[in-house]
Amino acid sequence: MKATLKTRLAVLALVVASMPAFAQSSDSQKGFTEFETIQGTVNSDNRVFKIDSTIGWDFNKHFGVYGGVPFYFVSTPSSTTAGVTTPSTSNNGIGNAYAGMAFRASSDALNYAGALTVSAPTGSASNGLSTGRAGVDFTNRFAHSFNRFTPFFEGGISNTVPDLAFSTQPFTSLGAIAHFEEGADFEIVKHTYLGGSGYQIVPFGNQKIFSKLTNGGQGGGKGKNPFDNNGETTGTGITRENGFNVWLGFEPTPLWRAEIGYTRSATFDLNSLAFNLRFNVGRMLRSRKSS
Repeated sequence: MKATLKTRLAVLALVVASMPAFAQSSDSQKGFTEFETIQGTVNSDNRVFKIDSTIGWDFNKHFGVYGGVPFYFVSTPSSTTAGVTTPSTSNNGIGNAYAGMAFRASSDALNYAGALTVSAPTGSASNGLSTGRAGVDFTNRFAHSFNRFTPFFEGGISNTVPDLAFSTQPFTSLGAIAHFEEGADFEIVKHTYLGGSGYQIVPFGNQKIFSKLTNGGQGGGKGKNPFDNNGETTGTGITRENGFNVWLGFEPTPLWRAEIGYTRSATFDLNSLAFNLRFNVGRMLRSRKSS
């Protein structure tokens, strides 16, 4: 595992270093940006939904800044074991406010998108919506289209496990990690595509988990994983995870996109239905202004 991780990080660093070589000049939209995103993950253990409003400013086709704050809706279903019924629980609230910088470069050979994001501990640590510490994440994505087929690789380093497009986390973590996703999209017909990917969370050293499935530290989950029954869990490697996603996407216009998928966490033994809806408010406003 250590050799594999070192190889991936070396490849990631090499491509980032060569990024200016495949940048090209072309006209692009500049100015105000806003994205409204609704995503969620539903399984037998928990239901986690997130509404995220992100606003920003694109200075040019290569660089922009952004910020936002997510709001979470978390619940666990009721369950009965040995004649004892555990009631359902719910836990809602804001997460960590964030701000960051976006980097973009594209050419016929390769498309690159990167983001450096920092977050403030505005969420409740006792409810698992924050760790009580500032967060930082640096993520890079590389893709190339072969007609209808577009493979991609995404990799990043962080001090917390991030929410992914098809994995809205049932916990917030504190501790250094690397995260990877490798996959591809295939356009079935115009505006409709099928995708799949594998993902890995690789922790470094000691980790701490703050569960979103608890209320004030009281057990709320129904499963066997660290985030199920304890408000806080500390240990080495407890955020390690491997799994895969498959999804169907529909993007009728550049303004909005809808995706629904299946996620399998092999590590946590969870099968989840996931969805992701995104609306490009900034592009809509720019289009109205220019018309």
